[in-house]
This record gives sequence, structure tokens and C-alpha cells, in this order.
Amino acid sequence: MDRIPDDPLQRELWLQRWADEQAERLGPREQPLTRRLRAGAAKKVKRLVKRVEARAESRFDRDLHTGEMVLDDPEHAVANRVAYVASEWHVLPRALLYLRAGRQDVLCDFGCGKGRVVHQAARWPLRRVIGVEVSPDLAGFARSLLAAHRQEHRCRSVEIVVADATTFEIPDDLTIAYFYDPFRGEILDAVLRNIIASIERNPRRVRLIYVHPSQATRVQETGRFRLLKEQRGGLRDIRLARAAIFESVA
Repeated sequence: MDRIPDDPLQRELWLQRWADEQAERLGPREQPLTRRLRAGAAKKVKRLVKRVEARAESRFDRDLHTGEMVLDDPEHAVANRVAYVASEWHVLPRALLYLRAGRQDVLCDFGCGKGRVVHQAARWPLRRVIGVEVSPDLAGFARSLLAAHRQEHRCRSVEIVVADATTFEIPDDLTIAYFYDPFRGEILDAVLRNIIASIERNPRRVRLIYVHPSQATRVQETGRFRLLKEQRGGLRDIRLARAAIFESVA
């Protein structure tokens, strides 16, 4: 087995690749295991992957100090806003790899909280990364985090904006929106309308990374986004660690 890389981003990708390889090795193409033995082996791999991910998550939190709970979060304690919870470390890297994100992309994390995803995104060579957060306290933490880890960032334009997502002016060069199930109902509808209005002002392709997509149907009901699919012996929905990736349509 190759040595686990020291670089945090490369370590995340290495762990995910390793987990995928183990799952495939013990999959249906593996020979003479009986169905029961194969199922048992798959369960063991699944448990091992969970332990590896839990350790990686703990290390990620330790490095960034983002694991502490938020006890007083009045800005989120309103209808259709979801209390702050940090996004899993492995979701964004896998999604950006799938989207082949690069220097042409501008990513906005809606409900960025303590800035964990903004920091992760800034380690990619993106054109611009923006975090939008309604809580001034969480936004302040995010700015401190980004300042402390600036030397790790490959993207040189990174900012945190304190704003209500419904009134935040969508940049007309936005190409990737990240939602960690930050809001629902009318708030989600308003943000989607604002993104669509931006696309109409400046026609372009916009992708949505929607983690824990509790209201994915609201995205599809706009008629302006489709759930991405890939060819693997048949069409199937792209689901990345409980995330759905949508793409804008004309």
C-alpha cells in the first residue's frame, strides 16, 4: 500500500480512492466467495471505511478547530433555516473532481458557517470562492480560519459575506453553488430564483452541489436544473456521499 500523503487535500483524496478500491475489490466481480461471505466482507469494508472517515473527520476538525458546537445561533433559529452543522470533509473534493472544477469556476457556499467548505474550495485553483453566512459570529470565525490558513490556498480571491441568502446578490460569474441543506421552503425557492435570474442576465452553465438534498424536488420543479447522470452500463443518478449534483438547463 502506498504511503498516506502528508498534504491534507491529497490525504483526503487518497483515503477516498482507497475506500473505493476496497469496495470494488470485494464487489460482485470478485470470484469464488459465497454470497454470504461476500456480504460479510462488504460489511467489514464498510465499517472500516466509516472508521477511516471518522478519523479523517476528527483530524480535519482538530486542524481547523471547527468541531465545536454552536450553542447560541439565533440567526438560524427561524422558519426554513437549518441550525449550523459542519459539512463532511470528503464531499466537496469528490464533487469538484467529478465536475472537473478549475480556474474558470467561481464557487459560492450558501450558509458557509465556520468556513470549512470555503477553506477546502480555496485549496483548489478556482477563480474565486465566496462564503455567504447570515450569522456575524460564524462569519467572523470563518474569516479568522481563512486568514490562519491562507498559505494553503491556491485560489487567491476568497471572501466571506455576511448576508441573508435571499437578498444576497448572485455574482453573474457564479458557476458552482454549494448547499449543505442550509435552508428549505421559501428561502430555498428565493435563492434558486436569484440564481436563475443571474443565469438569465449572463447565460452560462451553473452546477449545484446539494448535500443531504432534503428538498431536491424543489430544485427540479423550477424546470431550470436537471440531476446529472452518467453512463455505467445504463443511466443512473449521480449521488456523491448523500449529495446530488444538478446542472442548469436553458
